[in-house]
Amino acid sequence: MSQPPKSQEEINALIAKKRAEVLSRIASMNLPTSGGASAQRPTAPPQQQLAAQPAKPLDQASLQDTIAATRARIEAKLKGQNLGGSTNTAPPPIQTQPKQQTHAQELHPMLRGDYKPLGHNAKRAKLSTMPRISSIKANQRKEPPRQLKIEREAPASFMDPEKNPYYDTHMGGRPKAEPQTRKHAKQFHFVRPGQFVAQAEKQRAEAKMEQLKAEIAERAAKARLAEEVLDVTAIRPPEPPGVEWWDMPFLSNDESYDSAFKLDGADSLVTVYVQHPVPIEPPEPIRAMSVAPSQLILTRKERKKIRRQRRLDQQREHREKVMLGLEPPEKPKLRMSNFMHVMATQSVPDPTKLEAEVRKQMGERLEKHNAQNQARKLTKEQRKEKAESKAQEAEARDGLVCAVFKMDKLSHPQHKYKVTVNANQMNLTGCALVCPQMSVVVVEGAAKFVKAYKKLMLRRIDWTDSQPKLDSTAHTSLEQMPLHQDQEASEDQVDYSDNVCHLIWQGEVEKRRFTQFRLRKCPAEIQAKSWLAGAGCDTYWQLAKQYDPNDNITALDPFA
Repeated sequence: MSQPPKSQEEINALIAKKRAEVLSRIASMNLPTSGGASAQRPTAPPQQQLAAQPAKPLDQASLQDTIAATRARIEAKLKGQNLGGSTNTAPPPIQTQPKQQTHAQELHPMLRGDYKPLGHNAKRAKLSTMPRISSIKANQRKEPPRQLKIEREAPASFMDPEKNPYYDTHMGGRPKAEPQTRKHAKQFHFVRPGQFVAQAEKQRAEAKMEQLKAEIAERAAKARLAEEVLDVTAIRPPEPPGVEWWDMPFLSNDESYDSAFKLDGADSLVTVYVQHPVPIEPPEPIRAMSVAPSQLILTRKERKKIRRQRRLDQQREHREKVMLGLEPPEKPKLRMSNFMHVMATQSVPDPTKLEAEVRKQMGERLEKHNAQNQARKLTKEQRKEKAESKAQEAEARDGLVCAVFKMDKLSHPQHKYKVTVNANQMNLTGCALVCPQMSVVVVEGAAKFVKAYKKLMLRRIDWTDSQPKLDSTAHTSLEQMPLHQDQEASEDQVDYSDNVCHLIWQGEVEKRRFTQFRLRKCPAEIQAKSWLAGAGCDTYWQLAKQYDPNDNITALDPFA
């Protein structure tokens, strides 16, 4: 504690100052002062009251006791407000000049500082009983957190995970002295359906492509010759002409487009006149028709509905004419199952005679039906003409398709018969070349019949079958296939257990290269090549020779 002042003026000023502080603090708490008269009338400011009262002389001992008591009381009050604690002993009240008071009013125990809560939870009881008023600490502004100062930088080995296993790489480039703030959690990013499936399919396609490229490169390295490498240009289409036929009338030279144009002159087709096409008369069958052909194509269900409605109209019209007496009614259609029911209203003196009449009507109806079928039946020439016309229509509609087959052996007579006869029946042209090394079958025709011929070659014929030869009637139908006696004798010892047929090429062609289907035996490979070269199909033999059934690149889907 500091030394007390020595002069009387300093002592009086200090007392007045402390008294003003105490009164101002009491006034801020809205506490009434002691005395009833002072509570009713307005009080003047503490400074004026102190100034109005004259300072009385005090002795030195009483002055020091008063100052110590006032200081202890103020410290206890401030400690109770800031720390929420309570003291066991209340400081002595401030000794002021005695006044005449009629009624004494005591302070609240919490304001006096001698309040002590009861029970084991004294802190909760105190907080619940404290008045809800604004305190000085509640009105204080929050100070920003202090930033720690880095005295010296960390060495380079501190941020090396190999030298410092306790270093966290998520802290960043340099260690931070201040506490790290927690980052917000990342939001959900939903994946579109099928995204990873598409990525997997793309990776599989790339891997398959790389595998195919490696196989092609390996096979090309083994071949050692450019002509042996299978390429898409194995069958080369004809090169386009230098000048198209529709441009020739407008060029002075028919060999190149670089020549001058013929746009003027008497022989030029470019004039100021408009050329109208000459109308062409329709064919005779269409001209002879009374009603123009319908361009509307109906479905099967619609055609059946129109037929049913037409037949109903005809029956209704016939019934109306019978009711009017214009036509005689039809006789009942008697059968053995219904003639007793039909003739129930009539007297039947001789049932045997009635039965004979019923059987006679049934025979007449059957003969009439057979006569109508025979009249509609086509002759052999008409059936052949109809088949040829249908084949031509299919060829004109779908185009020409060529297919090339390869098999190890084509020496069995049954196999030769099926290959030749089915090709002729389906109006297919081509050839079948039989060689000791391998056999090649080439057919060309409409897509519909080529598809049926593929089923015959790849499914229906059992190429491993070694049944006995056909009878004499089958041999007479193969007069086009002469065989030597020594070759016929050697066919009995041929092993067909590993014989198989493969489709090695299929595609569209511009025109037929064969006039009919023929089977030829070629003892040497050069004969087969020369015979195919005469028809412009020498590349087919090269394809058959290069074909490998175990190669997934050259293998074809026969029914794709």
